Amino acid sequence: MPLIIQEDPNKYPLPPEGLHKAVCVDVVDLGELDTKFGSKHKLSIIFELEEEDEEGRRFIVGKRYTWSLNEKSNLRKDLERWIGRKYRSEELLAGIDLEEMLGLNATLFIAHNAGEERTYANIETILPANGKGADKYGLKPSSQYTRVIDREGYKEPSEYAASVNGAAV
Repeated sequence: MPLIIQEDPNKYPLPPEGLHKAVCVDVVDLGELDTKFGSKHKLSIIFELEEEDEEGRRFIVGKRYTWSLNEKSNLRKDLERWIGRKYRSEELLAGIDLEEMLGLNATLFIAHNAGEERTYANIETILPANGKGADKYGLKPSSQYTRVIDREGYKEPSEYAASVNGAAV
């Protein structure tokens, strides 16, 4: 007799595919994570969508990046698309404070990607909110999301990375 376990889609509702208004609600330093290309410093940018699920909670989506502002890095490409311009060399040398992105609105293109065990809602593209000249702060974060650094049991990036990488914490 087969032993079948099935995912409850109601536990992790997915936002619909397509374009969504969103606001940045968190930037999370994940530390040095093991990847198929070796150890890489990673971070996540988390957005809250304007659209709500059936229970009235806004959808939360995020995208993980390697900690790099190299011109070929996905992080830099997405940040530049999001702010609607290329960074100047002096900005890059001074460093980009990702905390300043909190509260900044965006338009996200979300696509569904089926994995072996479940379907994921992935951010394919980050664009400025409503195009050029739009109110960059029109959509406000709800009080439903708590930043990772403010959660009980928060782990520093090195401690989190060690737990994910399988090291004893």
